[in-house]
Amino acid sequence: MMFWSRSFKRLITSAVQDLTRNVWLNMATVIIIVIALFTVSVSLVIDAVGNHTLQSFQNKIDISIQFQDDASEEKILSLKKDLENMSEVKGVIYVSKDQALLSFKEAHVDDQDINESLEELGDNPLFAVLNIKTNELGQFETVDDYIKGNQNYKSIIKEVDYGENKDVIESLSNALDNVRRGITTLTLLFVAISILIAFNTIRLAMYSHRVEIEIMRLVGASNWYIKLPFVIEGAIFGVIGCAVTMLLTYLLSVSLSVRMAQIFSGFYLYDYFIGNFWNISGVLLLIGVGMGILSSFIAIRRYLKS
Repeated sequence: MMFWSRSFKRLITSAVQDLTRNVWLNMATVIIIVIALFTVSVSLVIDAVGNHTLQSFQNKIDISIQFQDDASEEKILSLKKDLENMSEVKGVIYVSKDQALLSFKEAHVDDQDINESLEELGDNPLFAVLNIKTNELGQFETVDDYIKGNQNYKSIIKEVDYGENKDVIESLSNALDNVRRGITTLTLLFVAISILIAFNTIRLAMYSHRVEIEIMRLVGASNWYIKLPFVIEGAIFGVIGCAVTMLLTYLLSVSLSVRMAQIFSGFYLYDYFIGNFWNISGVLLLIGVGMGILSSFIAIRRYLKS
């Protein structure tokens, strides 16, 4: 047990010494890892902003069903109950003809021309309406298909306005998907570059220790004993990169939070960062350490085979 403890301390010491010997090269490696991890954090923020925007948009739209003048309230309420039983539906609000007219008058109480026009018409020109909200944007079409395909209520329905919002919903969803794909591609590119640079850094470190490595191999040291200092060094690169990235992300969340809230309908970047601190740091740490260890393994495996 004591032997393994001393050996592990020696491996840690060796890894730290390598970091201090090649300061500028190691710094370049850390910077590239930080850039890669920062693109990951940006992609997480963009995904959160996109989901927030879609949710805000979803809260503002619904499917509105207008009914014929002769549609009975009993039939309308029956459709309302059927819709509420659908798993996709979040809620259904019924607005009768009288309620619709009252709300319309209250909204235009100061418009004399509209009030005079209503008095001249005499009859209520508005229609009874069901306003339907779904749990997700993608479920609007399912509800729309159900309404149009239900023969029990076809005769009382005058119009369903889902088609007016369909193009807007699809355009917004497609735009968000395209941005996500672009950020993912950029992130993978920087991750690949980071692994390549860390790989070359560790190969140089191994070359500077080539005599020591050869001696260890001659005296029977296992490959794992030779590999571990460089694996630890790669992991340290990832930890440092994660710490720097989290600091940069925190500073940006403080400085940009209010401005982003104005642009993206109340999305506060600082609140998102603090609320998801451990999740974000966990993801960045896992990716950073994984990049460092992977590049170390690639370099070491190639070197020990030679």
